[in-house]
Amino acid sequence: MSIADRIFEDGIMEDENSRTDLNFGDRYYRGDDEQYCYNKTEDKFETINERNEKMGRMKEEFMQMRMQEQEDEYEKDYFEYEKTRNEEEERYVDEAEHERNEIIDAMHNIAQQPSINQLNNKKMKKVESTIEVKETKEETLKRLFLANGLVKEDVYKDKRGFVIITRTGIDKIVSKQNITVAYEPVVMEKDWVVMRATASMQVGHKSKEVRNMMSFGEASDSNLMGGGKKFPVAMAEKRAMSRVVLKVAGFYEQGVFGQDEIVD
Repeated sequence: MSIADRIFEDGIMEDENSRTDLNFGDRYYRGDDEQYCYNKTEDKFETINERNEKMGRMKEEFMQMRMQEQEDEYEKDYFEYEKTRNEEEERYVDEAEHERNEIIDAMHNIAQQPSINQLNNKKMKKVESTIEVKETKEETLKRLFLANGLVKEDVYKDKRGFVIITRTGIDKIVSKQNITVAYEPVVMEKDWVVMRATASMQVGHKSKEVRNMMSFGEASDSNLMGGGKKFPVAMAEKRAMSRVVLKVAGFYEQGVFGQDEIVD
């Protein structure tokens, strides 16, 4: 028999309907000093204050449980995030290293094979031997200077003994010989830039033979001066252009260099 039934049997409640309501916890009754309510779960009557305190504790315990669940979920998500980020960083480093190694291998293979410059030199030597034209270095340089419209201001002699052509002189050679230059980045890093330049020039006025040359230009803090350190890509491009133009026009083999190649 429940407490509510016993209260009814003892005559505390007035009728059957009141007893039924108490069994479902829908009614209160007032004693001498306190108001009571029926706790159906524990089958007992308790004061309103006891019920409110119990409900408060249950609410606090529920909130603590929810907070703990959220913390556990956050720790789980953060662990997964850190794991994914570490995997992505490792993959990025591996791919960058692989790409760098491929570039180095490609440059090594190019160095091992006969270059376009070497093949063209062989062709030029064969033509020269057939024509049997013999010039001194001074005569050759004079002929090249006149053929490309260079003047005194376009050329100067370095204190170390070699001839230097200025930037304006390089541009004159390109325009005079109608040289086409194409560029391709090989290495583009913060402290190291390498550009590849390929030049094409028609040999002779009526000849359909085309001479092709390839060269590289590099730039880093160790081989740049002054304001040039702020523009490594532009400096690498200028050096590549100077070298490939002087090669295809026949200056390089005479010991002539471009102004952009001079480091100090």
